Amino acid sequence: MKKLVSLIVLLLLLTDAGAAFAAPKINTFERPARGSAYTLSQWALDGWSAPWDNGMSTRTWIDGYNFNHSGGQSLRVFYPQGQIDPPNSGAQAPFVLTPAKEYYLSYWVRFSSDYSWGTTEFAGKLGLGLAGGGACSGGIPCTGYNGFTSRMIWRSGGQAAIYYYHMDDAGQYGDYAVLKNPNGSDIYYPKGTWVNIVQRLKVNTVTNGNANPDGEIQIWYNGVSAANITGLRFVRNADQVDTAYFSSFFGGATASFAPANDSYVWYDDLKVSTNKADICELSTGGCFTRTFQAEDYTSMSGVMKETTPDTGGGQNVGGIDSQDWIAFGNVQIPRTGTYLVEYRVATPNNNGKISLDINSGATVLGEINVPNTGSFASYRTVSHVVQMTAGTYQFGLYAVTGGFDINWWKITQLY
Repeated sequence: MKKLVSLIVLLLLLTDAGAAFAAPKINTFERPARGSAYTLSQWALDGWSAPWDNGMSTRTWIDGYNFNHSGGQSLRVFYPQGQIDPPNSGAQAPFVLTPAKEYYLSYWVRFSSDYSWGTTEFAGKLGLGLAGGGACSGGIPCTGYNGFTSRMIWRSGGQAAIYYYHMDDAGQYGDYAVLKNPNGSDIYYPKGTWVNIVQRLKVNTVTNGNANPDGEIQIWYNGVSAANITGLRFVRNADQVDTAYFSSFFGGATASFAPANDSYVWYDDLKVSTNKADICELSTGGCFTRTFQAEDYTSMSGVMKETTPDTGGGQNVGGIDSQDWIAFGNVQIPRTGTYLVEYRVATPNNNGKISLDINSGATVLGEINVPNTGSFASYRTVSHVVQMTAGTYQFGLYAVTGGFDINWWKITQLY
């Protein structure tokens, strides 16, 4: 009997551990093809499912032409002049998460250089948020039985704040906390620059149906603590965080909140995890990244260096035929994890392919197709995701099928 009880306890502990560290979700928007709408079905192909959406098929666009934080593409969301609320502005969808008491999320965001915060009144939702249960919002009181929400917003002039619904809201609508710099000044979102937002939400404990005031929300802005809200009561039942709530629209009740001109927001590198260690933006120094100029190889076979027409000038590696390669020695990977590898390539040919390997081809990390970019003077960034173990390696870029030039390549840790 004792053995049976011990086995049951062990199984419960293992079950809790699995729930506490649910597999992370990530989206770098490297597919589908640039210029496509990022519909709910496309989200699902990348592992993000939601029961409904607003605007995904009509106001989102995979941008492979203008701006990206990593890789060669990002998600652009459109806010038409004079329009407010999810049916007519931006995009929204409640993406399903494995329920857990605590979650972290991270994303990179960029506002258009002429972004309008509103006409005469100012309020809008931004990016990913966290929610659970019935996800109370929209002026509906949170009772402890109908869930909770926590989403980023902007206010007048782009003032950054976290907007959250909990059981003890001061008024009809949710409470908000303005993000602060270390010196105590308010944070304002910049235009035309990528910034990073990280949120952590921990659901309160419940004792005999009573909600204990130990729920928490934390926000980091570009890796620095910007808000820390404690003593929160979200639930008095068993609801947990179960939704990554993509909410990106102009709010408000009248057209006075609408943008004065067409405006855009770009998103990249979305991450959601129960494990803080997966959010490398919070690591010392941020997510590891290193760029290699192709001409700085330590050894090669069959290639040549030439002046590049690509942005930034300098040289690129050309004359790449099938089975040619370039290698880069003594490259240190500091952390085991999942990495995005990017290649800056140009070719008028079809069917090019690069194989990335370590230690003279002993281990192939992955392969990627090189698309026809139109000419050797027209460069484009392509990328793929690979797994790497911490260590020091020689990396090789092997032309499975040649006929392309390469200017640089880059490694960036995702988690």
